[in-house]
Amino acid sequence: MVYLIPAPGLLTALLLALIDIRSRRVPRLLVFFGLILQTVTLLCFCLIQAQPMLLVQCLLLTLACSGLQLLLALVRPGALGLGDVTATGLVALSLSVLGWTTILVWWLMMGLLGLAALALVWLARRRGSARTDDPLSLAYVPVILAAAVVALLIAAI
Repeated sequence: MVYLIPAPGLLTALLLALIDIRSRRVPRLLVFFGLILQTVTLLCFCLIQAQPMLLVQCLLLTLACSGLQLLLALVRPGALGLGDVTATGLVALSLSVLGWTTILVWWLMMGLLGLAALALVWLARRRGSARTDDPLSLAYVPVILAAAVVALLIAAI
């Protein structure tokens, strides 16, 4: 049943992904709500399982993932926004209960799916009749969520 623990955070991330696709914005209030909901879920799970160190592990993994995503956002300004960083924190908190391996698979899938999505956007733009010099724009929260679902499925197998 541990695979149901990420559900509150991932469902909030689904709502964030839909908003990101539509408006290219990630409401931080909704991210905060998801973080609170997921933290309460993790806290209850850790108390029931009598594993307080699991909560510490989850929080440390979340900080590491958010810090790395923030570093990537600062290296190339404009490529990732702060909304993507906060959404990464939410999904990292959700998946962290499954361990380091799931987090590493999630990061690998984020990179692969992100490159695939960018290639699809590039091909669709190239195929279109209107050629512009505008930089490619990609809603990244859906990629973060899709990678999380793939990592969750791989962990469940």
